[in-house]
Amino acid sequence: MKPLRTLRLAPATKEYLEEEEERDPSVRKVFDGLTWLLQHEENPPGYPLPDYHPPRYLIKKSYRLPIPRVLRLVYQMTQKEVFIELAQVVDFNEQEG
Repeated sequence: MKPLRTLRLAPATKEYLEEEEERDPSVRKVFDGLTWLLQHEENPPGYPLPDYHPPRYLIKKSYRLPIPRVLRLVYQMTQKEVFIELAQVVDFNEQEG
């Protein structure tokens, strides 16, 4: 299936994800799954963040049992591109909301 949108990452976000992947290779699989949805789905999942113009969205996925962690991505999206601005990996018990 051909992607509807191209993917672009902020340089600091790319560096952060590379560092996290060195600590935990599972991060790459989770990131790839989330970005696949963002690139291929007509209306991808994500929560709109209030008071941002242009709009920004949050998508998150828990993974890695028995020690659950969460990968969060903040992104902007147009019809042709997804721009990942921020990524954060946190332990499940440390997440806020």
